[in-house]
Formats: sequence, structure tokens, C-alpha cells
Amino acid sequence: MSFDFLTLAAYGDQIELKPTIDSKKFVRWTEDNFKYVRYNPRHDVNRWGLSITSLDGGLSGIPDLDSLHQYNIENNTSHAETDFDVITQVYEQYNELQKIIEPWKDYMFRSHVIRLGPGGFFPPHRDTYHYDIDTFRLIVPLHNCNPPNVFFNLEENVMHWEQGRMYFLNTTKVHTLFNASFDNSYWIVFNIKCNKDSVNAVLRNLKQT
Repeated sequence: MSFDFLTLAAYGDQIELKPTIDSKKFVRWTEDNFKYVRYNPRHDVNRWGLSITSLDGGLSGIPDLDSLHQYNIENNTSHAETDFDVITQVYEQYNELQKIIEPWKDYMFRSHVIRLGPGGFFPPHRDTYHYDIDTFRLIVPLHNCNPPNVFFNLEENVMHWEQGRMYFLNTTKVHTLFNASFDNSYWIVFNIKCNKDSVNAVLRNLKQT
């Protein structure tokens, strides 16, 4: 396992960071200006996405909101998550979004906003199964993200969030997400290259308790 990732994970599985965003304003802006597209369209699950980075800077979601494993098999391609590093209009047009990810902007790829509709879910999974962990996730819960409406479980633990705040989350552990409410749930997921500089950026941005 990557020494850089082990250093980061030593601080906890869920780490509060300093950056915050006006979540209500941002969610409303995305809905007013863009069209969310189906997340992994092979499955009839109420999940939608809006790309912050993509393969070509577009917002089609193809293939950046698809299952890369399945897409590569079907299309004889070999896309990796690190290929999705072209910023989209969502990033370009929202200064506050640029501000919260500024310390990691050079290490960001395949990042997006998730809209989980009523009954929508992500089944139990890990984000990697490799010995060398070369990426980590920064999560920003935006709207309708806490129990009893929405449950984000990391192994046996139910996560609680301050909406609009950025977190490191150890998604190498089994996690699942379920929207049990009648309202949409919104999240930002940033995929970040794991190296000494990006980990140090996390440590410099720890929320002081």
C-alpha cells in the first residue's frame, strides 16, 4: 500500500477539512444551468451526475459517468480514471468551486456532482482493489445527506456530515449510500492523485477542532 495513502489514512477514515462551499446556492445553480445525466446508465437506479472534469471537457457523461470497466470492454478502449482531467463548464463558471479545490487542482481527475434521487443507492463496494493505492477521494456533502433521510455507511459506521464542508473519506473500505427520502441528495466527489504534495495539502487543510 502507498506510504502516502497510509500517512493520510492514519489521521482517520473521515477527516473534516477547512474548505467549504455555499451548498444551497451551488446546487440551485447547477440545476438552473445544466442537465444532469444518468450515472452508469446500464442500471435502472435513480442516480444522476454532472461532470466537473471529463475526457474532453464535455458534459455528456460518456464515458466519465459510466462504469469504466464495462465501457472499456464494450468499446475496446482502455480509459483510466486519470484520463478524465479536462475541466468542464461546471468548474470554469463557478469561482467558489474553484476555490475549494485550489490546493488539489493539479491532482484532480474524474470528478463530478452526484444527484441521488429518492430510492437511489450505491451498493456496498470499494473504490479500489489494488495493492498500490494511487488515488483518494475528497467528498463534499451538499444537500439532504444525513440520517434519517440518507444513509452513508462506511463499513459498520453511519457517517454524519456538515453540508457544504469538504472531507477526506477512506473509500478503500466498504461503503454504501442510500437515499430513503422523497428529496434529492447531492454530493461532490473529487478524485485526487495520491502523492506527497496532495497528501500534504490535506494535512495543511485539516479543520481545527
